[in-house]
Amino acid sequence: MSMVAEMGLYNYLLTKNIPGVKEKTAFHTIKKGTWLYGAPQRFTDIYEIISGAVKLGRLSPKGKECVYEIVTPGEFFGNLAFLPDAPFNEFSKTLTATEIRSYDLNFLKHLMTHDPEVAELFYGKIVERWNKTESLLFYIRSYEPRKRIEMLQAAMHKKIMTAVNREVFLDKIISLQDMADLTATTRQLVADTLHSAL
Repeated sequence: MSMVAEMGLYNYLLTKNIPGVKEKTAFHTIKKGTWLYGAPQRFTDIYEIISGAVKLGRLSPKGKECVYEIVTPGEFFGNLAFLPDAPFNEFSKTLTATEIRSYDLNFLKHLMTHDPEVAELFYGKIVERWNKTESLLFYIRSYEPRKRIEMLQAAMHKKIMTAVNREVFLDKIISLQDMADLTATTRQLVADTLHSAL
């Protein structure tokens, strides 16, 4: 395991005495249901989840939330802006009281190109997110709707710590509609499937 993965990014940067760390980063405790950013905000900081959970998604043309990912402690999110002409229409909203650390985008991109350990950490984090998305798409294409719901519920049945030191199961804090979005099903089918599993 690399030093940055072992210590965490922020502690690694402090240990290496990287100039500007304290000015280019910030720690935030955010209430449940708070929007961190939303479309059409094109540029964002990069966020690291310390505790809690955040849902990522897009808004439909009618303004309805459509969730496509749940991020949890240790994960990073925001617009890395690697595709300069690609639109960025994502929103992010806290599912619990959440602690995050924000990093200035240009500062972080500089670190990624000048520090091999930071680059290795981010390449790994990006690949983990791709893998999560590819797995979700595979499940949607390969399994019937009720099986997808059961698989997602099992995958989300893990404890996380919130910013108010409360342990919660991830599958208990996401809404039926969020589960429907993540499984390409309907809220009613999710409710029926989870109820019949009891």
